[in-house]
Amino acid sequence: MRYTFNFICCLLFQTISFNAFAVALNQNDSLQLKSAMWHQVDLAKPTQGEQLINAYNNVSTPVTSLYSAHGSAIAKISLTTERAGRWYIIPQINYLDSGVAFYQDTSGIRKVADFSQDSASPSAIVMHSRAFELQLEANSHGVLWLYVNAKHFAKPVSINVIPQSRFIKLQFYINSLSLVSITIMLTLACMALIMFFKTRHRVALFCAGYIGLHGIGWAFASGVVALLFNYHAINTHYFGMYIFAFAIACASSFAYYLFNFDQHTRTGISRFLKYFSITALACGFLNPFLPFHWVFYLAHFLAAIWVYLSLKLGFTMLGMKDFRAKYFLTGNLVYSLSLVIFILSHLNLIEISSPELWVLIALAIDCICILLSLSEWLKIKQNNFIKALELSRIDPLTKVGNRLQLQEKLDNLDNFYLIVFIDCDNIKSVNDHLGHAHGDKLLIEVTRLIQNALADKGEVCRTGGDEFICVCNVQSAQQLAQLTLSINESLNYIHQQVQKHWPLSGVSYGLASSEECNDYKACLTLADQRMYTLKHQRKNKRQVQSQHA
Repeated sequence: MRYTFNFICCLLFQTISFNAFAVALNQNDSLQLKSAMWHQVDLAKPTQGEQLINAYNNVSTPVTSLYSAHGSAIAKISLTTERAGRWYIIPQINYLDSGVAFYQDTSGIRKVADFSQDSASPSAIVMHSRAFELQLEANSHGVLWLYVNAKHFAKPVSINVIPQSRFIKLQFYINSLSLVSITIMLTLACMALIMFFKTRHRVALFCAGYIGLHGIGWAFASGVVALLFNYHAINTHYFGMYIFAFAIACASSFAYYLFNFDQHTRTGISRFLKYFSITALACGFLNPFLPFHWVFYLAHFLAAIWVYLSLKLGFTMLGMKDFRAKYFLTGNLVYSLSLVIFILSHLNLIEISSPELWVLIALAIDCICILLSLSEWLKIKQNNFIKALELSRIDPLTKVGNRLQLQEKLDNLDNFYLIVFIDCDNIKSVNDHLGHAHGDKLLIEVTRLIQNALADKGEVCRTGGDEFICVCNVQSAQQLAQLTLSINESLNYIHQQVQKHWPLSGVSYGLASSEECNDYKACLTLADQRMYTLKHQRKNKRQVQSQHA
C-alpha cells in the first residue's frame, strides 16, 4: 500500500509538472536537446515505466554530461505539441548496449520503443546511432523517459528530435553515404586481394588488410552487420573499435612495403613504421582483455600517431621525387583531417554533426588513393622487370642482342632464313699489341659496321668474345639467293673498312641457308665451318704474302 501511495503521488507530481519547461514540438523544426538532464542510476534494463521513475527520483543530482561515463542513465524530457504528428528521437550515442523509451501522459506511462543495439526490430534505422519513432496526438503534453546503458559514452550525449519529413531525408543521406563508403572500401579490398593472389607481393596483401579491415570495422561500428546478422548475446557494434588496431598495423606495413623500405638501408622513419606496425598488432591482440574505455582511448592514440606518421612519410617521400607518394599523401591528408575532427569531437573539444560520416567518406577517398598508390607501385615494378629483362638480352659492350635474344629469334624462324656467322680476325693480337681498350673499340666498330650493313636485313647478336651471328628471314627461295649475294658484298666491304684502321684484324664470315639444311642448328654448324674455312684461307694468304715479301 505504501509503495502504491508513493507511486500515485509521484505520478500526480509528474502530471502537474508536465507543462513546466516543456519542449514545444512542431512539424517544421528539428531540436537538439543538450541540457543537463541525465541521472546516472544503478538499474538493469527496465521493463516497466515505474522502475525508471523510482530510479530517477532516487538520484537528487543530475549530471551535465555523460561524456566519459559508463553504466546506466535516465533522462526526463517534457514535451508538448499542438498538432498531431510523428517525430523521431535520435540519442547521439556511439556504443549503446541497452536503450528503452517510455512516454508518460495523463493516461499513464507506456513503453514506446526498445532502441537497444541488439534490438531485433528497431522502429527506425540510422547508421552510427539509434532512433525510434514517437507518435503524438494533437494538444499532447507528456514526459519522454529515456533509459540508456553503455560500457563507455564516447562523447556528450545529445537528443535530437526530428519531424518525420526531415528524418526521411536525414536517414537517406546518412544511410546511403555510409553504405556507399563501406561498399567502396570492401570492393577495393577485394581488388587488392586479387592483385596479391596474382602477384604474391606483400604490399598488395597489406593494402587489402588496410582497406578491408577499415571497411569491416565500420560495417560493425555503423550497425550494418547487426542489421544483417543480429546476435542478441553480443553487441557487434564494439567490434569496429577492436578491429581498428589491426587495420592500423596493416596501414603501417603497407606504407613500409609501398616505399620499398624492406629493400633499402634502414632509416629512422622505416624503423618507426616497422615497430609501429608490430605495436599496433600487439594492441589488437591485447584489446579483448582490456576494459572497453581503454580500447577506445588506445584506438584514438594509435590514430593520432598514424595521422602524424602518414603525413610526415608522405611529405618526405614526395620531397624525394617518389611519385607513389602523391596518391598516398592525398588520401591521407583527407583521412587525417577527418580523424583529427573525429578525435576532437570525442574528446569534447569541438562540436560537429555526424563526425563518423565525415570519417567514412574521407576513408573511402583515402582507400581509392591507396589503391592508386598500389597500382603505381605495381606499374613501377613491372617497368623495372621489363627493363631488367631487356637488359638481360642486350650485350653491355656492343648494345646488340646476346645469346638469349638470339635463341628467341631462332625459335621463331619462318620457312626461309639465312644465318650469318661473323668472327673478328686476330683479336688476341690487337689486345696483346695495343691493349684491351683498343680491342673493345675494335668490337664496337665492327658492331657498328655490321648493323649499318645488315640492320634492314636481319638481327645482329654478339654470341661470344669476338663472334657475331646475324639471322635473316625472307619470304621465298629467290629472295634468299639475292640476300646471300648482297650480304657477301656487305661483309667484304666491312672487312676492308676494318683493315684500314686495324691492319692486324678483319672479319671472317660464313653463310648458310634453310635451303641447305634441315634446321637452324645445322645451319649454325655449316655457317661456322664456312667462317673458319675463310679465316684459314686468309691466314694462309697472309703467310704466303709475308714469305714473298
